[in-house]
Amino acid sequence: MQSSRTEIDDPMQPSKPSLRTIAIFGLLVVGVVGSFAFHAAVTDMDVTYTATAVQPGEEPSRVAFASGQIVDLDERLEDKSASIRQPVEHAAANGSFAGTVPPELHITLDDLETRYVVYEGAYYRWNLTVSDETTFVSIEMAQVTATTVLDSVATAYDAAPPKAKSAIQSGSVTDWNVERGIYRQGQTYYAVAPRSETAIAGKIISGFLGYALTPVGRGYVAVALGLLAYRYRNPLTDRPLTVQRSLSVAAMAVPVAFIGTLVFESGSWSRFVTGPMSALVVASGVVAGVLVHQRRWLALLGFTGFVAALVVGASVLALGVIGGLLGGLAVFVGLLTGVIPLGYGIAFGAHRSRKTNGDA
Repeated sequence: MQSSRTEIDDPMQPSKPSLRTIAIFGLLVVGVVGSFAFHAAVTDMDVTYTATAVQPGEEPSRVAFASGQIVDLDERLEDKSASIRQPVEHAAANGSFAGTVPPELHITLDDLETRYVVYEGAYYRWNLTVSDETTFVSIEMAQVTATTVLDSVATAYDAAPPKAKSAIQSGSVTDWNVERGIYRQGQTYYAVAPRSETAIAGKIISGFLGYALTPVGRGYVAVALGLLAYRYRNPLTDRPLTVQRSLSVAAMAVPVAFIGTLVFESGSWSRFVTGPMSALVVASGVVAGVLVHQRRWLALLGFTGFVAALVVGASVLALGVIGGLLGGLAVFVGLLTGVIPLGYGIAFGAHRSRKTNGDA
């Protein structure tokens, strides 16, 4: 028996990492990757813009897609029934319409502030008055020639932004910030617009997700580093997480996120508030996990409310009203993504039944 014990305690004996150790390093890797989610999203924000030559009367939908002064009414009404479209058809045929309309049409037209519309392939000068309290609308539609519209909305090539000029010269350009619009070079009009509107939406969504996931990753890094610190401080002793220890682990999220923002990011002061606060909510999941393991439900409820109030309050004090919105978003995202640290809190809050060489 003595020989066996000597073999186990011999530091020269090869050992395998335990499942707990693997789990900690796994969380650390995920956290590091997530910490740069926003940077990865920003580096891939470019969108391809094309410059399409259009003649008056040709491709009115493409012209409307490129110009902010023209709305493709055909696209807006394409899924509406004939009865819903009838007031617009009446205005197109007779020049105007005034009266109550179906609620669905009222909602569709409510924000339609534009100079021109494309309807059934033709251009119309557009004027709309919408009642905020009823479904009454007043529509004025006067058909105009395509040349009139293009001349009215087009920008001369010499006055075009450099990126728009590049698109016209080469047919397309890949960048994030290209000013779409109608441009005129000689007798030719060019519609400069994204190749796909969904591409822009996808880039915006990915950028938002990257912005939200960056502090989440840093919260995971803080939890992993805290667990590693307790685990290897005395690897031969089982040191389960207590509430006090888990609070120390969660608190590491603030300096980790602050340093990450300072070193890898630049920008407004708000980043130094929202980042650490969001990471704190995420990392606080480890405290919640310990409380769940101990079945201290009232303490869990109180701690969750305290963290939420702390984050929202700090955000409001630092950033004002917008801070309240950002703080609320941080709490929502943190509670969702804090489920993973919560699982670690439950697992590491328990005593291990037996110490083995692999646990070291």
